Amino acid sequence: MWSKESREKQSNRFINPFKVIDYCGDVITVYKNSVEAQRAGGFQSNAIRQVLNGRAKTHKSFTFERISVDDYLEYIGEE
Repeated sequence: MWSKESREKQSNRFINPFKVIDYCGDVITVYKNSVEAQRAGGFQSNAIRQVLNGRAKTHKSFTFERISVDDYLEYIGEE
């Protein structure tokens, strides 16, 4: 069994950032990966990946768009 610290460290290795966009086209938030979005936003990580890969159009009425790590860091206020 992995400790919480170990899981967080492992999760930080996989940064595939994306933004969450509502039906009006406004950016709601950004996440570093689908696991974080599942934990913090209540989304289903597999459904997010389907939207990001073009196999679905929306999940919970939101669309998702990949962004660069630099853009992600800018959104969250780190550089």
